[in-house]
Amino acid sequence: MGQLQQALLLVGAGIIAAVAGFNFWQSAQIRRRRARAEIVELEGERGRNERREPGLDDAHAGNEGTHADLDRARGRAFVAHIDPLIDAIASFGFDQPVPGESLAERLPRAARAGAKPLLFEGRNARSGLWEMLQTGERYAELQAAVQLASRSGPLNAIEYSEFVTKCHALGEALGTSPDLPDMAEVLEQARDLDHFAAGNDAQLSINLQARDVAWGLDFLRRHAQAAGFTALLGAGRLALLEPEPRAGAGDSEDHGNGAARLIPVVQLVYDAQAELADNPDVPVSRATLLLDVPQVPQALQPFNRMRDAAHRLAQDLDAREVDDNGAPLSAAVMEQIDAQLQHLYAVLDQRGLPAGSPAAQRLFS
Repeated sequence: MGQLQQALLLVGAGIIAAVAGFNFWQSAQIRRRRARAEIVELEGERGRNERREPGLDDAHAGNEGTHADLDRARGRAFVAHIDPLIDAIASFGFDQPVPGESLAERLPRAARAGAKPLLFEGRNARSGLWEMLQTGERYAELQAAVQLASRSGPLNAIEYSEFVTKCHALGEALGTSPDLPDMAEVLEQARDLDHFAAGNDAQLSINLQARDVAWGLDFLRRHAQAAGFTALLGAGRLALLEPEPRAGAGDSEDHGNGAARLIPVVQLVYDAQAELADNPDVPVSRATLLLDVPQVPQALQPFNRMRDAAHRLAQDLDAREVDDNGAPLSAAVMEQIDAQLQHLYAVLDQRGLPAGSPAAQRLFS
């Protein structure tokens, strides 16, 4: 073979790898607005189906158990704080400190404005710190906030008007007027944040396709458990949990119990209908590993964990690692994706929204 032919073959291989990498990344971007609805739906199925899957609880023998671990993983929903990077904030001042229970009684029953969540915090008159309202404490100021954007889109005029209406009603109940941000500025900030989020979101997947014989459901679950997927999120959905990295010895995210929250680093998804079927021998020929990039701290090296888990399961299950179109995922393609992820992490850091941070978890949800 001549040198020209060899050069052409190398160029062609590079082009194929680049196209495959682009398709993989593009597929991840498309998945960003679809995954959250799927998770909510499957968790609803779990609530309706009380059956416990055989063997999964055994992985946590002598520990807290799968469901206790999952409760800790979901604990992040209770530590959301107002953040000017992703919230529009209204403030209420008081002539004298007001008891926390008195403020809490007057908050809106529905802490939402359209599809956007509302948050309320008070400045503790004793410590001077902003915090969630606590019984027995008194507050010199109150803040109300509405989230500017999420995966459902930016805050719109109707939602902001609902927020303003609720703030005025709260102000009347408290005998004070709210200091509200300008609507035009808020909506512009919301559109800018949504544009940033849409361009820097990624939910990656690696598909495992059975080579010859489909797997039995118990066989698949047994090997998934051995690979670390021990938390049941819903029918046909398992998670690999890892402790959240500590920010420091004084980190207040432990909720006073000394135990780090657990984060679903990688999910394993397979046929939910097979999971719900009465026959435990229903064959399954495809499973997918999912990584919701902005939701997981970079320090946990989630993409490496995903790749390692995919390699192990591919060997144990006699499966091929393929993209959504069934094309093999080569090592070269994976390295390209990893390089793109490093750039994405850097962009999120520069915006003040590092992957896995509370603000990023709220924005990319």
